[in-house]
Amino acid sequence: MIAAPLRPEHAALLCDLEPRIDLAYDPEALPPMRFPADFAGDPAFTRAVDVDDRWRASLRHADALYGVPDVDSALLAETVRANPTLHWVHTMAAGGGGQVRAAGLTADELRRVRFTTSAGVHGTSLAEFALLGVLAGAKGLPRLAVDQRARRWPERWVMQPVVGGTVLVLGLGGIGSEVARLCSAVGMRVVGASRSGHPVEHVDEVVAIDALASVLPGVDAVVSTLPGTVATERLLDEAFFSGLRPGATFVNVGRGTVVDESALVSALDDGRIGFAALDVVAVEPLPGSSPLWDSERVLISPHTAALTESEEERIVRLFADNARRLLDDEPLRNVVDTVEFY
Repeated sequence: MIAAPLRPEHAALLCDLEPRIDLAYDPEALPPMRFPADFAGDPAFTRAVDVDDRWRASLRHADALYGVPDVDSALLAETVRANPTLHWVHTMAAGGGGQVRAAGLTADELRRVRFTTSAGVHGTSLAEFALLGVLAGAKGLPRLAVDQRARRWPERWVMQPVVGGTVLVLGLGGIGSEVARLCSAVGMRVVGASRSGHPVEHVDEVVAIDALASVLPGVDAVVSTLPGTVATERLLDEAFFSGLRPGATFVNVGRGTVVDESALVSALDDGRIGFAALDVVAVEPLPGSSPLWDSERVLISPHTAALTESEEERIVRLFADNARRLLDDEPLRNVVDTVEFY
């Protein structure tokens, strides 16, 4: 069953890619998209009573769901409990594990239903934003912007090269691996941090997450792609930022909860962080009272760096491939870890 907004042409593509799917697709029951890949849809949308009854009946009988219904973890839990035949739910987000965790499902329910995410679909777009942040920090984008607004032509000043610099990539999954590839392509030395410590292509050195202190003084930029889990919450704290060389660039394209934002603000104030590019923050939308808004050395993106015109189609193709795998009794891609929920 299609439980998230989906364009008719993409519903047709899904059936073409995997003809064995018996697709329950009811556009009338789905909120209209306001922009590409708007899987929450128009918040003003409401279903007529008969449409809602029909939609919920489909939820109770589907074997698999494309999307978390209404992006609502409580409704996801209700659906799992009302539908004993449900055995697969695909989430639209790369970090869809957070929605699954919020549903508060029992251990038996988590064993019965497999959950997958759209991880990998957004890797290239997020890696491009990360590279933008690294370049902006090295080239002094905030200073350039201030001088331009003031119509000021200052004395020439030194810009830092990225070639020969070192970037620390936190998390070496699909996004982190693509960040490493792009940074390596522009001539940077790449240090990667992961739980496993396994070698990854384009990464010159891999360290364990709990050994970060040993490499922090030698890096020029940090890119976090870490998921939001209990283990990573506020992992990047005062001690982390204190370990960096003064003027380092910080980029976050993972989850905002990984960062202790008060520690980040302090690091920006005292110059330990020379520039920060943030596609994600701890609380979204970022509250108007946040000092991050006022810093000229912070670039804020409203969690939109992954959004592209092709995102919907790429998710449909991923879902179709997993549907084939499910029908052929093969392992699914991007299965949610139901211990740490990433």
